[in-house]
Amino acid sequence: MNSNQNPLVTVVVVPRESFNMAHDCVQRILDVTTVPFKMLVMEGHAPEFRRKQLEAIAAKHPNIKIVPSNRWKFPHEMVNESMAMIDTKYVLYIDNDVEVFEGCVENLVKTAEECQVDCVHPIYLTTKLNDPRGNIIHVAEGTIVRKQQPDGKMFLDSLMTFSGTKLEEYPYKEARPSEYFEWHAVLFSKKLLDKVGPLDDLMISEHLDYTFRLQEAGFRILLEPKSVGAYQYDRIWDLRGADRDYMIFRWNPKEAERSLKLFAKKWNLEEGSISRRLYWCKEHVGKVKSTRLHVRMLNKVRRLAGKQNLPWVEGERFKGELKPDLPADLKYGLTSY
Repeated sequence: MNSNQNPLVTVVVVPRESFNMAHDCVQRILDVTTVPFKMLVMEGHAPEFRRKQLEAIAAKHPNIKIVPSNRWKFPHEMVNESMAMIDTKYVLYIDNDVEVFEGCVENLVKTAEECQVDCVHPIYLTTKLNDPRGNIIHVAEGTIVRKQQPDGKMFLDSLMTFSGTKLEEYPYKEARPSEYFEWHAVLFSKKLLDKVGPLDDLMISEHLDYTFRLQEAGFRILLEPKSVGAYQYDRIWDLRGADRDYMIFRWNPKEAERSLKLFAKKWNLEEGSISRRLYWCKEHVGKVKSTRLHVRMLNKVRRLAGKQNLPWVEGERFKGELKPDLPADLKYGLTSY
């Protein structure tokens, strides 16, 4: 269950792009986790009724602490804020729109202990728990592709292995090396956090930046396929009110462009390494903006006039095609951000 004198892990729940699933995320972890743990819930300046939902859960569970905020923050800010509060051997960061499968927390901790590794992540799904379409993989073990360019810069991309594959078709049963994690859910040792330190001021591609930093520090990453977490991309169409507004704030394209330029400069990357990610951010925000009432009405008028809806984003998608030297039977998709 959830309380014990000496838990090995602290679960830190961090807003990803909205608040409307936070209480479900927290309750799900409580319901299915059998090992003792502490929990920090970074509430992120959620609407009052969302905070009250979280506070009602915390009132029943002494191992939960709600960490309030007086303003909206980016996820990396809240991750950094939490680091000083960790006093357990491990910390599991989970986005507040993730539903964990049974055994997720337990197997991540078990793998870290048995394999003596300091970073372990689960399989990420891109569908809700018990989705009628089945459990579809977003990414299993991450793969990084680097190509040196004639000008000395590096083309970099991250591949989402087994993207689009059903979970039951994933072929591996034991923990295996992974070249990057995503922040949907990832377990670190406190030793790693103390050595690598806080996240840089990046609101996009921060998972890749931290991946490279921890690898430079000599730490390994493992995927534990017996751990699974699900988040549903399609839910962005249902965001309204403060959830929609926070999502637009969180993926602000100007902040994304600033962050990506810093990321590219730091790792000497060429333009193609970041342009796809910036386009994804603009498109992601554009989709949510299209759900505003005045935009929906305008698009309805345009359709009646025989015109297409307003585009989600101006400009063209990055057209560069990555053909990595990978096994022909490896299923993968290009990373989203």
